[in-house]
Amino acid sequence: MSARRRYLHPFLDSDRWQKFEPISGDIVIATPFKSGTTWMQMIVLGLLHGIKNPPLLREVGHWIDFRSAPEEETLARLEEQSSRRFIKTHLPFDAIKFDKRIKYIVVDRDPRDVFMSLWNHYKNMDVDLVNSDLPPDVRPIPPCPDSIHEFWKSWLTKGYFEWESEGYPFWSNLRHVQSWFDVKDLDNVLHVHYNNLLLDSESEIKRVAKFIEVEISDEEVKSLANYTSFVSTKKNLNKLFPGGYRLFKNGPDTFFHKGKNGRWKSVLTQEDENLLSEAANTMLSKACFKWLTFGTL
Repeated sequence: MSARRRYLHPFLDSDRWQKFEPISGDIVIATPFKSGTTWMQMIVLGLLHGIKNPPLLREVGHWIDFRSAPEEETLARLEEQSSRRFIKTHLPFDAIKFDKRIKYIVVDRDPRDVFMSLWNHYKNMDVDLVNSDLPPDVRPIPPCPDSIHEFWKSWLTKGYFEWESEGYPFWSNLRHVQSWFDVKDLDNVLHVHYNNLLLDSESEIKRVAKFIEVEISDEEVKSLANYTSFVSTKKNLNKLFPGGYRLFKNGPDTFFHKGKNGRWKSVLTQEDENLLSEAANTMLSKACFKWLTFGTL
């Protein structure tokens, strides 16, 4: 199945998927943003390589649609890799090359929790660096608003792309989730909820291991859950991500901020909640909104 839309953004270029040649056993980790992408990458890394002396994530975890990375270099690293490959994407279902030989792990999160993490992400981002050397047909990302409520309203009522109505100035969150939720019953698609990872990471790791056909003992599951926990990751940032995340003030320490849910409860107003309800009624099925809110299908 070929891609049906092109997503060209300061961060993204979906056309790169047209040059990707999948092989049996490939794994794609699909998230909108700030929904546990790196967490799931670390889990898959541990399942495939163990935790005693794994390669760095940046060496074996690939982001095909990242516009700033040299395209040919990214694709060459994929082709040269001898171990089982896993790739992350922030694109919706209608923008990637879908293949039955690939296992797709989709990580979803309550949009209110996504937003709180994104607020920290955006306000600490070096937008000048992001906007440097943009193609002429790509609109730059504006500076982060001073008001969190102003950003919330913009995020839920505007789209960066003409076919999207929320997510500005990044890409859609709600539409992205719905596009993958619509294919949740396919045998090669697995949905994982961020909150379920927080509440019972061992059970979720077992689900992922079974899905990608990796055998793992209960003891190994427990060790991997501890190794990939937010607390453990935060303590080992320099070892796990040396020199990484230069787009953000204080690098990975800013990128990996709190990893918690529910911070929106003391921030968002009833008016803010009403905006979410309006957007969700337009963009999400009732079943998808229930999944995002409660983590149950």
